[in-house]
Amino acid sequence: MSLELRGIGIGRDAATGEVYRWKRAEGVEEHRRSEADQAVETQALIDGLAAGVATVRAQAAEADADTAAILEALVMMFEDDELVSMASTHLEQGWDAATGLYRALDELGDMMGDDADFLSRVDDLRGIARTIGARLRGIEVSHAMPSDQDWVVVADDLTPLDTSQFGSNVVGVVTELGGPTSHTAIICRSRGIPAVVSCQGALDLTDGSMLLVDPVGDRVVVDADMSQATQPISFLARSDDPLITVRANIGSLADATAAAATDARGVGLFRTEVMYLERSEKPSRHQQAEEYAEVFRGAPAGKIIVRTIDAGSDKPVPFLPNGEEENPALGVRGFRLGHAHPEFQADQLAAITEAISATGRSVAVMAPMISTVTEAEEFQSLAKDAGLTEVGIMIETPAIVPMISDLAGIVDFLSIGTNDLSQYLFAADRMHPAMGVFVDPWQPGLLRTVKAITDAAEPVSLPVGVCGESAADPALAIVLAGLGVSSVSVAAGAVESVREALQSVTNDTAEHVARNTLEATSPGEAKARASEALAELA
Repeated sequence: MSLELRGIGIGRDAATGEVYRWKRAEGVEEHRRSEADQAVETQALIDGLAAGVATVRAQAAEADADTAAILEALVMMFEDDELVSMASTHLEQGWDAATGLYRALDELGDMMGDDADFLSRVDDLRGIARTIGARLRGIEVSHAMPSDQDWVVVADDLTPLDTSQFGSNVVGVVTELGGPTSHTAIICRSRGIPAVVSCQGALDLTDGSMLLVDPVGDRVVVDADMSQATQPISFLARSDDPLITVRANIGSLADATAAAATDARGVGLFRTEVMYLERSEKPSRHQQAEEYAEVFRGAPAGKIIVRTIDAGSDKPVPFLPNGEEENPALGVRGFRLGHAHPEFQADQLAAITEAISATGRSVAVMAPMISTVTEAEEFQSLAKDAGLTEVGIMIETPAIVPMISDLAGIVDFLSIGTNDLSQYLFAADRMHPAMGVFVDPWQPGLLRTVKAITDAAEPVSLPVGVCGESAADPALAIVLAGLGVSSVSVAAGAVESVREALQSVTNDTAEHVARNTLEATSPGEAKARASEALAELA
C-alpha cells in the first residue's frame, strides 16, 4: 500500500514528479566571529544589503503580481537604516556581517513577542537574509534542478524568495507547515502550481521518490501515478451567464490588464495598498488620481469596487507609520489606519472621485476592517462628502455580523473578506504556519457565518459579495451562491473556472448543495458533502 499524507490542497490540477527536498546551504546560518575591522564588516554589510535588494527586485520584476507585491513589501525593510544600526551593535562585538544581520532579525522577532503575524514576516525576511549572508561568505547557494525532470519541491515551509526561483520544471509543492492563505499558498495558486500545505510528515519524504500531489483530494501519495488522482468535479455550462456575478481581484495596472483578458464582469476588489508598498513618500492627491485612472482604464468592463487602503499588520506602508504594536493584526490597520491619518484618507477618496471623472467608469468604494455601525457611518459620510455615490464596507470582524440590519440606509453593499474573517472568527493568525486548519475556507463555522450574514442582509436589501481566497474554489463558489451571496471576486487566473462552475447550476441546485454542506462539522466533511451533492446533480 502506498504511503499517503493528508494536508490542505491548493489548486484543482494534480501532478507527479520526483521529490526534491529544499535544503539550506551549509554554513550560511552559522554565527561566526570576524577578524576584520568593524568598519570593514559594516561596509560589507551595507554593500551586501544593497546587492541583495537589487537581486530580489530583479526577481520580483520577473515574477507574477502576487509574488512581486510580497517581495517588494519585504525588501523595503532591508533598506531601513534602523536594521543596519541594529546589526552594527553586533559587529562592534566582533561578529561578521552575516551574523550581525541574522542577530538583528532575531532582535526584531524578540521585540514582537508572540505576535505570529509579524514573526511570519520575520521568517520571510530571514529567507532573504540567508541569500545575502551566503554572498557575504562566498557560499554558493543553488537550487539548480535538471530541466529534463519534473520536480515536487518538499520543505518545512518556503519563503517568497524561494518560490520566486521556481522554474517550469517545478510541477508541485508540499510543505509541512503553512495554510491556505500563507504566502506559499498564495503564490502557488497564482502560478498554477499544485500544492498541499499543512502536510504532516512531509519532511519524512525522501529525495528521488515519485510523488503524486493531489490537491483536490487534500493529499500526497508516494509511488502513485495520475490515474490515482482525485478527479475535480467537471462543470458543464448550461447557461450563458453564471448564477451570480464573477468579478476580478486586482492590485495594479498589470493585474487590471490580466483581468481584462478574462470574462470577469468588472472588479470586485481593487487593493489600493499594493500600489504603495514600495513608496517611502506619500503620493499627492493628483498622483493618486492619475494612477487610479490608469488602472480604471485597464480594468475589465463592469463595475469597479475600490477598497480604501488596507495597510498595517502584514502590509506596512512606509509613509503611514503606526509605531510599534505588540499585535498588529489587532491594532491600527484598515479603516483604523485611515482614521489615524485623516489627511491621506481624504486625499484618497477625493483622488478616486477625480479618477472616475477622468475615465467615466462605474466605481464603488468600500472600507476594510469595519467593526461598528459608528465606523460605517463615519466612512459613508467621508465618501459622500468626496462625491462618491456608492459606498460599502467589508465584513471581516465578527463584531459587525450581528449589526448588519442596522447598516440599512448607511451603506449600499457588503463584501466578505473570508481571509480576515476566518482569522478573527477562529482567533488564528492566517499567516501562522501552524494555523492552516483553522483558516481552511471549508470550515463549517465560517460557512455558517456567511449564511448568517446573508440572512441578515436580505431583509434590508443589502447585496453581499465575497472577495476572499475561498471564492477561487469553483465548488465553494457554488456553495457561496447557495448561501445567498450575490457576487464573488477572484484572481484573474481563477475567473474562467469559477464562471464555468456557476454557469452549470441553477439557484435551486446551489441552495441544495449549500444546505448539504452546512450540515458538516469539519472542513473535510464539508468539502466531501459538497462534492457528493454536486456529483449527484451532474
